[in-house]
Amino acid sequence: MDILTFRRAQWHHEFGLYAIVGRVNYNQLNMGLHAEWIVMARGRKGPLWLLNIGSLAVMAGLVTFVVYLPALQNGFVSWDDNFYIYENDHIRHLNGEFFRWAFSEFYASNWHPLTWLSHAVDYAVWGLDPAGHHLSNNLLHSINTLLVTILAYRLLEVVFISGSGPFMGKSDLPAIALITGLLFGLHPLHVESVAWISERKDLLCAFFYLSSLLFYLRLRGGLKVSESFRNPNYLASLALFALALMSKPMAVSLPLVLLLLDGLRGDAFAQGRWRDNLLAKAPFFILALASAVVTIAAQKSGHAISSLEEVPLFDRLWVASYALIAYLQKMLWPLDLLPYYAYPKSVEWSSPRYLGAALLVLLITLASVLSARRQRGWVVAWGYYLITLMPVLGIVQVGSQLMADRYTYLPSITPFMLLALLLVWLLRLACRPFRSAVLYLASLSVITVVVMGLLSSLTQQQIRIWKDGETLWRYVIQYDDQIPLAYRQLGIALYEQAQYAAAAEMMSRALELKPLDAELLNNLAICYLELGFPDRAMQAIRRALKLDASNLFALNTLGKIYMARREYAHANRVFLRALQLEPENPLRVFNLAVSFDKLGDLPGSCRYWRRYMRVDVTGADDAEIIQHLKKLGCPPGDPE
Repeated sequence: MDILTFRRAQWHHEFGLYAIVGRVNYNQLNMGLHAEWIVMARGRKGPLWLLNIGSLAVMAGLVTFVVYLPALQNGFVSWDDNFYIYENDHIRHLNGEFFRWAFSEFYASNWHPLTWLSHAVDYAVWGLDPAGHHLSNNLLHSINTLLVTILAYRLLEVVFISGSGPFMGKSDLPAIALITGLLFGLHPLHVESVAWISERKDLLCAFFYLSSLLFYLRLRGGLKVSESFRNPNYLASLALFALALMSKPMAVSLPLVLLLLDGLRGDAFAQGRWRDNLLAKAPFFILALASAVVTIAAQKSGHAISSLEEVPLFDRLWVASYALIAYLQKMLWPLDLLPYYAYPKSVEWSSPRYLGAALLVLLITLASVLSARRQRGWVVAWGYYLITLMPVLGIVQVGSQLMADRYTYLPSITPFMLLALLLVWLLRLACRPFRSAVLYLASLSVITVVVMGLLSSLTQQQIRIWKDGETLWRYVIQYDDQIPLAYRQLGIALYEQAQYAAAAEMMSRALELKPLDAELLNNLAICYLELGFPDRAMQAIRRALKLDASNLFALNTLGKIYMARREYAHANRVFLRALQLEPENPLRVFNLAVSFDKLGDLPGSCRYWRRYMRVDVTGADDAEIIQHLKKLGCPPGDPE
């Protein structure tokens, strides 16, 4: 058996020089000893070392940035962008009140203060120019692509050195890492996370998550508890994890992923150090648990979590299995990607759609576990995919969607690594009879360029779907015309364009599919009000309040209808009731102040205009209100 012994063979990568002493034989590398290894052993750089991994990562990031440039021509969409950005007064001032709100309030059923901070910074720089907000998303995604490329290289390096993964040569690692990064950056499945401005949280979370993993990988071997808080890499990893949680709670999976990495390296659990290693993860698990508690509270505050009566547990498990396989299918065949996948009206347990997916998940899991003794890489890759998707698989059902492309942003990394590994291995196998490194490199380059070109084309097509709210929701309706949410959101987009008749038509279509929806009835009433039909608006809003008597949006609309009909006393009583339900909401106080104006009630008008100045933290209308108070002749005094 031919054996080549390397003594003190060294190579560069992103974190410096590491000496490798080991033995490599032809059988272990499966494809034989590569020419690049021989050249390297002689002290020279082979073809794949012309660029180090840092340069390859920068290249992947730059390519990604260029491919996503068309997104800068897109606008906002009528789906969360209003709550997050162009109707969000909180982000318009980077002051103490903003930070209090960002860290203490459950706004839009979420707690992610760093995401709010990023939007506030964007507003300070760009205002409401959507191009600037898209540019920030583009930059973050490109940086994440760079980090994924480096992370893939580091993980492959661990797999290669430990012998815990598929056979590969050291010279293959840069190519596999580069292809992994390009797949991550250019795959159309990630367009939703980048072209949708409100999904900034995905990008920020991934940036801190990936950075945390990279710092953790710099730790050598098992870590004692007594050493952890003196280790700068450990502290950096922990701090970055906290920042990831403050960007999006999906980062809760990281502590389990760290345990997977320990298993991949093997030495962390050797020699009885497993207890110290687990205890060293305790701060990570404590942060994850705290984030999970806060997230559930935030989602419950917005009534976003479905009960077990609405969606039974067994249905959730069956749908979760289907989603696990469907995401993999979309990674392999990225066509017919939709911004919204509706939750099925019923789940047939015996249906091949769900039964087949559940069996396939079980088979992959068993195969990965059984192969763990010889090659831990498979179980780590599959485990990472399962763990990172677990928070969004619907076991705790949030919202009404079956699945979402944005949920694959972090989980897709290991499937993309395996695809890259498969491509390189197949090319090595095909080129082996010719014994030509030039042929192999040329084939690899051409295939990579072709595949990435096709993905880039599909990605840019997907970017155009997110041009604006109308384009987005017409696209969804084209594929599925039975989704009430699609008609509602299209109606909102048309309303924002002052197309009130078309907006009313969309709300009516949504009501045909979901007749007992107070929010839809409220939206329809608003459209009728804008069209000058207060009586029709009154009929719609009374139906809404019959369904939900304490609906603040419906109460606000009812008050406006009374104002349009000049029934100011009725409007005043409705606005007072709304204010009792939400005392610190500036809109409720504003409406009440206006109604007192119309009634000619000077004390009430003065009182509530001053109160509005107190509760409206933006202060945007203060100068006009002060002039109005002087015009009314209000005496000086406190808002209350």
